[in-house]
Amino acid sequence: MARRRYESGFTLLEPVIAMFLLMIVAVAFLPILINSLVQTSRNSEVVSATSLANHAIEDERAQTTCAGLSALDQTTSSGSAVLRVVRQFGSCPSAFPGTAQVTVVVTDATTGAVEATAATLIFVTGA
Repeated sequence: MARRRYESGFTLLEPVIAMFLLMIVAVAFLPILINSLVQTSRNSEVVSATSLANHAIEDERAQTTCAGLSALDQTTSSGSAVLRVVRQFGSCPSAFPGTAQVTVVVTDATTGAVEATAATLIFVTGA
């Protein structure tokens, strides 16, 4: 049986079916893409919070006396997040030289979720 001229090649139906199949595959990958974007944003916030905590600890490590140690409560905007840095220190040692404990907690100011914490002992040589 001979083929007719209009029966050879693609019709409009084949590209429509191909586009439909590609759309199904693209929609299947959409949740993965959204989840990775959310996780990237979250990781960026944790990195910023950790950096702020390390900075607050390093500021205290530069002090050599108990009088130089100070508490801190500051709010900082970092990218899309607003982070609150709270630094506290324990009591001064009874004898010198000695150590004083310093704790830093970084929280998300909008949700109150703890993003990073750090604690260390600072060597102090005098009151």
